[in-house]
Amino acid sequence: MSSEENAIRPWSAREAAVIPAQSDPDQIVVLARPQLTKRDMDSIVSAFNNESFEMVSAFVWSKASAVLKKQISTLGMEFVGEMLGRQDLDEDSDPATSIGDHEAIALAEDLGVISSTQALRLKHSLELVTHFVKLDQQEAETEMMQREEALSLLKTCIVSILSQPSFEGAVRFADFRKALTERALRPDDGDVLAIVGGPYFFKRTTLGVLLSLVKTRKGAPQEHAVGNLLVLLPRLWPGLREPEKWQVGQAYAEVNSEGNRIASTGLKTALLRVHGFDFVPESLRSNTFSEAAARVLAAHFGFNNFFTEEEPMRVLASLGTAIPRPAFAKCMEATLAVWLGNPWGNSWAAERPARKVLDTLRREQWEYYLNSCLRRDRTVLDKLVSEDKPIARWMALATASRLDESTVVDATVRRLIESSIEGRADQVKQRAQRLRESVRD
Repeated sequence: MSSEENAIRPWSAREAAVIPAQSDPDQIVVLARPQLTKRDMDSIVSAFNNESFEMVSAFVWSKASAVLKKQISTLGMEFVGEMLGRQDLDEDSDPATSIGDHEAIALAEDLGVISSTQALRLKHSLELVTHFVKLDQQEAETEMMQREEALSLLKTCIVSILSQPSFEGAVRFADFRKALTERALRPDDGDVLAIVGGPYFFKRTTLGVLLSLVKTRKGAPQEHAVGNLLVLLPRLWPGLREPEKWQVGQAYAEVNSEGNRIASTGLKTALLRVHGFDFVPESLRSNTFSEAAARVLAAHFGFNNFFTEEEPMRVLASLGTAIPRPAFAKCMEATLAVWLGNPWGNSWAAERPARKVLDTLRREQWEYYLNSCLRRDRTVLDKLVSEDKPIARWMALATASRLDESTVVDATVRRLIESSIEGRADQVKQRAQRLRESVRD
């Protein structure tokens, strides 16, 4: 069907720039010429010379975050909202203010704009900046960022974002997304085989793209998207995990409720072909839970999070004990983020409503999380890879919730639980790292 020149292929992050270990700030900033002005670079070097490490780190992070969000927004803000499970985003949304830094990092990793290692380092940089920005004046007098910390953050932001004139992964992804609205795939096409045989993140993201196109496009692009979904979904369905199956059912419920006839008919036909109506929610109640969880995560990764987490976490806990399955993964990610905290501790005020949610979980729900959600939960895995206080709280939670009594299929997850119950923090880190490395599998 398609030539070698325009064939659909999996995308991946470009090779990162290499910065020698002993480089000074003036040697590092020159690599950021594609995104920083000479005045910006001179200011960064001057701040390092003046030992203004907190100030320069906040400045560098703001520049990197703005560039990353701007690049992601070129894919269309409605699509960004679809991928993030954010019903509140539309084409008029401002990426600078409506996309959280943690959301931008996670989506950039999925789209191949940055690698998994770069994503992990960027999240650590975000936590570092957030911690020092939120200190009150008295604390700021005694707790100062070290030069090595600021230098590491500078390297991370430049290597991952500021050294790139354009993000090739995003460009290739945009071409791929456009192709799905312009070509009619056939079951025996090489493009279909490439998608079905690709890594899991490629299948998951392709499915998300098609659902977004089916829901938002009109005319011929929508017809192509519906047709391609009908071709791909039966091939993908047997290997899809439950969160992705619920995503399809949720999409059908939404377009059916909105009276979007073409989208509704197409998704209904696709679900009939895979006998997938068990994954159609009875109502759109899950949207309320997903939006509440998104607010919790935004507070958790934002400034002054120990104070701002309480209100959205209380709202999430007050929605009820029966979390709809389509929203379950997001709600668990948000609740565990609050419960585990960060390297500097956790919000005592938000701990009580988080505990309320965790106390209501049935054994079946824990098993669903461990078997179907944890492997994809970057927020929790990132905390278990290297953050001592969250690891300690995770081990205590695993013991209190008797997670060792859960039936866990995945061997690595099972060993993670065993190490958690045994209190072996070093092994918890190792198991979490293995899971983190397989997020895109």
